[in-house]
Amino acid sequence: MSAQPLAAQTPPDPIVKTEGLQKVSPHVYIIPDNSVPLVPNVGFVIGERGILVIDTGLGPRNGSAVLEVAKKLGGSRALYLVTTHFHPEHDLGAQVFPENTILIRSNDQAKDIAEFGLQLAQVFARRSAINAELLKDADFRKAKATFDQDYALDLGGVKVQLMAMGANHTRGDTAMWVESDRVLFSGDVAMRAQPAFASPYSTIRHWLSSLDKLEALKPALIVPSHGPTGDAAFISGYRNYLTEVRDRAAAEKNAGRTADQATETVTAAMAERFPDKGRLAGAIKAAYAEAQ
Repeated sequence: MSAQPLAAQTPPDPIVKTEGLQKVSPHVYIIPDNSVPLVPNVGFVIGERGILVIDTGLGPRNGSAVLEVAKKLGGSRALYLVTTHFHPEHDLGAQVFPENTILIRSNDQAKDIAEFGLQLAQVFARRSAINAELLKDADFRKAKATFDQDYALDLGGVKVQLMAMGANHTRGDTAMWVESDRVLFSGDVAMRAQPAFASPYSTIRHWLSSLDKLEALKPALIVPSHGPTGDAAFISGYRNYLTEVRDRAAAEKNAGRTADQATETVTAAMAERFPDKGRLAGAIKAAYAEAQ
């Protein structure tokens, strides 16, 4: 038996493949991530007067590629930019967009940037030479508009509701709802992969309330931060997962077991169905901490 090729063992470089651009609804295009780590699903929402870009890719090189697509799709339209959260592969290509770009952030997202800055970018850069190259000189761009809860963006005949979702994956999770097309950009709040608790502020309770808010929109198509597009099953799947984690962790705590014991027991019960043990442990610890 021949050895497995090295290329099959190494993840693809985290490059946004702009040739994959596809139209998914009358006013929405996406560049799929092809499930490549550290690549986001990039979105474009086009109205008569403006175009909104959702996420930039990892660093200036990816941001430049995304910008070129936006120019081709949007022409002379006003250019708007929003990111689903502050993690490097979503946000750190923004600096290459032209000065007249209107970058919109939730105030919670701005707080994440102020508190955590480039810490995660530095972690990513140490993982590989290509990551280090892509993130060289990358930095956060200052917003031209901020909001607390909701921001209504009128692109001309197409309205996009920007929603500050609060502390789920991160404190500054932002979702985008294109009502006319019934397309939801859900960030990491609802997707196929297991939920990742990447913020010390996140709770099961709040994440479940966020899912209720997204479900009430009745989306026909969900474009998550990562992985394939889907429908409302992403929301119900996350709800079922988080509810089970919450109930199992609470039972362990009520039985007098420590957080470590609860994590071990609940992981053993759920890992066969949810094999990402790191993400599972994060959810269990969050659930244990908030259990009464």
